[in-house]
Amino acid sequence: MSEQTGNEENMDKKSNRFKILTIVLGACLVIVTALTVLFATGVIKPFAGNDGPVSETVVTTASETAVKETLTETAHAETEMTETAESESPEETGETDGDEGGGDSSGAATFTVDFTIANSWGADGAMSYQYNVSVRNTSRVDINSWGPVEVEVPAGTSVTQAWGCEYGIKDNRLTIKPADYTSGISAGAVRGDIGLIIESPGKMENFSCDGTTDSVGTSSDSPDGNSTSVPSVPATPVTPYEPPELEAGTPVGNHGQLSVKGTDLVDMNGDKYQLKGVSTHGIGWFPDYVNEDAFKTLRDSWGANLVRIAMYTDEYNGYCSGGSQDDLEALVCKGVEACTDLGMYVIIDWHVLHDLDPNKNIESAKVFFDRMSKKYADNVNVIYEICNEPNGGTTWASIKKYADTIIPIIRANSPNAVIIVGTPTWSQDVDQVASDPLENRDNVMYALHFYAATHKDDLRNKLTGALDAGTPVFISEFSICDASGSGGVDYDSADKWKELINSNNLSYAGWSLSNKAETSALINPSCTKLSGWDTEDLSSTGLWLRDMISGK
Repeated sequence: MSEQTGNEENMDKKSNRFKILTIVLGACLVIVTALTVLFATGVIKPFAGNDGPVSETVVTTASETAVKETLTETAHAETEMTETAESESPEETGETDGDEGGGDSSGAATFTVDFTIANSWGADGAMSYQYNVSVRNTSRVDINSWGPVEVEVPAGTSVTQAWGCEYGIKDNRLTIKPADYTSGISAGAVRGDIGLIIESPGKMENFSCDGTTDSVGTSSDSPDGNSTSVPSVPATPVTPYEPPELEAGTPVGNHGQLSVKGTDLVDMNGDKYQLKGVSTHGIGWFPDYVNEDAFKTLRDSWGANLVRIAMYTDEYNGYCSGGSQDDLEALVCKGVEACTDLGMYVIIDWHVLHDLDPNKNIESAKVFFDRMSKKYADNVNVIYEICNEPNGGTTWASIKKYADTIIPIIRANSPNAVIIVGTPTWSQDVDQVASDPLENRDNVMYALHFYAATHKDDLRNKLTGALDAGTPVFISEFSICDASGSGGVDYDSADKWKELINSNNLSYAGWSLSNKAETSALINPSCTKLSGWDTEDLSSTGLWLRDMISGK
């Protein structure tokens, strides 16, 4: 073959490649033009994550993939064209990064408002309903103001009390909009510090509505201390629990959903309320005391309105240290549901101790509290204690970081639940909270634990200082012996603590419901009864605590 003939054949091959390239590019141009028309007419909408229909997502993605594959093959066939394409800027090609914000092109953001009945009372024809209202920002930008929204209500309905919102009723339409302090919601976050008491001659139900707003921000930072994006949590199956109707005459039936006002715990009517009760020992070690008859004895014979369910996390066979998580969760649920049936309040206690810093097992805590708050989202009697006793030099900054992660997870499912946060040095340093508060402060209290024979005036003064600084404190564990849980009872110090607790309307749970051979156990070691305890069945600590709860 001559050199000239070879050159002619090479030119023919290049000519053929150029023709093929022209045809392919022409086809691509037709596809792109068609897609542009379909997008413009709304036949195909841009991919918008999980919000868009599956069929739209598949069509758009498949078309884009086909175009990209064709262009790639063409580039390999013609090097010169590829180099030219790579030299073009995004401005020249018209390609730009996707919009990282949320809402539509007009700048609007979306939200959902849920109205959930927390309590009801009265007779047919004159029923009152307490609605807890939660507003979820379902967009990817901050909302500066989420209202107003409007819902239909029965004729003759009126609002007798409201908090966190402004309201009006006209022509059987209830309109609510945020108060100044509840207007801001971060992207993906939920607000729960809103509520109404509605009186209606007709039967009311739970309801929800969606809305849009043009009052949006640009960052994902929380606009105030009450709204934070919810951390991602692995999906786990949860069957929601349907609590029974609130029974009049029981603690929960009379007082309903509790909340925090200043340093006080208050009931559904806004009146000060004191929780008085007992903490179990570790349920993995003393599971038999988690039973409805035991709790009924505490309610009816002692006057208790609260049980704390203590689930150790990092001790032997703890939730995060080799114990059966299914069995421990089942015990927690058994305790919660027994209290619910009895109309008592209940604390789910994530009993940090050996783990020192709650962040050690934060991933397990995220899943656990997501599961519990989903399961008991409709329970007005459930309180969450998210870290029992941080210790070993764990700082408030570290606890705060943990709490600011866990609280939004609970709030996403149970927006109005009271939450107790442990404090440094085995939950004694409540004085550190006021100067460095949590991001999520609504309906949050801070744990102080004491053992009367060890903790005396110094800790009592620290408590008083915290209250003076506006810190809401919950005595979620205490006893009247020394800090080891054993030793002798210090009645003088115990009585001083009792006076301080009652004079400040502080809620408390005494340690512990067990017959363990130590001073802090409420049941004598020789007693094997699991309920119905008589005076002779109780230890010195048990007798003292029973008298304190009953008001003696």
